[in-house]
Amino acid sequence: MKCKLKRQSLLKNLSLVESISSSRSTIPVLSNILIKANGENVTFTSSNLETSMLVKDEGNIEEEGAIAVNGRKLLSIVRELPEDDIFLATDENFRLEIKSTSEKIKAKFIISGLPETDYPDIKLDPDGEFVPINAEEFKKSIKKVIFAISTDENKYSLTGVFIEKYQGKLHMVGTDGKRLSLIVKSFEGFNTSEELFLIPQEGIIVPRLVLQEVLKIPSEHETIDVSFSQNQIFFSFGNIRLVSNLLEGRFPDYKKIIPPERERYFIADKETLFNGIKRVSLLVDESYNQVKFSLTSGRLVISSRNPALGGAVEEIPVEYSGEDIDIAFNYIFLLDSLKSIDSERVIVEFEDSEKVVTLRGEGEKDYINLIMPMKINI
Repeated sequence: MKCKLKRQSLLKNLSLVESISSSRSTIPVLSNILIKANGENVTFTSSNLETSMLVKDEGNIEEEGAIAVNGRKLLSIVRELPEDDIFLATDENFRLEIKSTSEKIKAKFIISGLPETDYPDIKLDPDGEFVPINAEEFKKSIKKVIFAISTDENKYSLTGVFIEKYQGKLHMVGTDGKRLSLIVKSFEGFNTSEELFLIPQEGIIVPRLVLQEVLKIPSEHETIDVSFSQNQIFFSFGNIRLVSNLLEGRFPDYKKIIPPERERYFIADKETLFNGIKRVSLLVDESYNQVKFSLTSGRLVISSRNPALGGAVEEIPVEYSGEDIDIAFNYIFLLDSLKSIDSERVIVEFEDSEKVVTLRGEGEKDYINLIMPMKINI
């Protein structure tokens, strides 16, 4: 293989695929990326057998060929080279030579690699058709739920976002068992239709990693093509193909968890509430990350306590006329939820200090956050 590539394009594409190859894999060859020069294009492929990506780049190809090399090392080398084009070449011993075409920089790097035949075959094309959807709206919906999913691998089915059709709309849900986020979108909002969006009827669980990659889609891509199978999801946008296995297991029946609108609630300015929680959280006990809400008529007192350092108290005005009550929360859950709400005012509904609390933006009926209170230890 011999080819010349634009350094900036190579750097961007290597950064994309390396994030997949650097993720955990039990197969050593998958710590590498497969580089293949063929025709007028150079492709970069990475996989951890659960999530795979192919990125296509235009290059000046003198000789076709392929090699699998350590993506992290190659990326580190390219980062240090000047802006001039970069020349890549392989030899018969499966070594990759990397050189800048700069007349000032004469450095040459050699990386040992593996033949293409050592790299597993990766399925990147779906059996069915791709459906174009609005990329920006899809990314916005992902951001509104992805923060709530679990990072605990023992809660396997909770480590992804659940997506299903329900009553003519698309539901996207994230939960870790202590909090839950749900957004409901019309198919028209994604510039598609229910008939075209052929998601399996029982719903799917999409892993965090593939959704994080979708969020990296540059803003110039107005649409993203999506396709589904019973156990995989496929994305295509621009020069990128992305495919992931779906998570197995049964997602909790989230509809049973969501309470109806309740009579006890307070309304607050979102920014004022967010900043108050953030300031008070500077002195939380990091074993619990707990802040306490003390509600009385017309005001909310937010407090924290740290046995080793002290504590903090802040009072903010709210719209509330019910009985006095104290409720404790993990402050991180509160901040995550507030950041995802678009409205300037937030409605916080509750029943008592032990049952699930609902946060929603004023006027945002199709997006809600649920948070389980904590036992008060302040």
